[in-house]
Amino acid sequence: MIRLLVFAVSSVGAFSQETHPTKPAQAYLVPEAYEVYSAILPDQWTWRDAKASALVIRAETVSHEMCLKPDAKSAELLDPAIADFVKVNSTPSVLQQMFNISKPYELIDSETLMAPFKAAGVNGWKSFNAIHPNSAGWIELSAVGFIEDKSIAVVYVGHSCGGLCGGGGFTVLRKIGGIWKPLKWKGGACSWAS
Repeated sequence: MIRLLVFAVSSVGAFSQETHPTKPAQAYLVPEAYEVYSAILPDQWTWRDAKASALVIRAETVSHEMCLKPDAKSAELLDPAIADFVKVNSTPSVLQQMFNISKPYELIDSETLMAPFKAAGVNGWKSFNAIHPNSAGWIELSAVGFIEDKSIAVVYVGHSCGGLCGGGGFTVLRKIGGIWKPLKWKGGACSWAS
């Protein structure tokens, strides 16, 4: 019954996309965003814990429900970046080969990335891992929300690594002396893991 419901929802989504074409995603060309990505990727599970030898990154940016809740003092600093995050993630953009990281990486469009799973469901991981050995799954990135001078950033990063393997959350950073570092702030944060 659950499989039938998933199939029905998937079919409706596919039909909707065919009958209501959407505007193609634009290239994401914000140099500071790639600085942020390059700063946070080495601390992500796929790189740090799974020790992937090559990264697979979803080519389109992904949005995530904003769930950062800074306290009153931190909000003065973070609210503009949070508002920008919501704005820039209202539509997906296409990531470019502008990452400055020490591991090889491949940007793969969503359709290609999901192809093994459309045919085999969760068993598509076997095909995915055969095509992308040692990648430990794929990484998803949001567009980056900044304050006006681009010295504070808010970004979502997630990863998928199996049927019940994945996680994600928000990172808040500040640029100090040309280097992006985690920003300490007070309030509620959120993340997920499976």
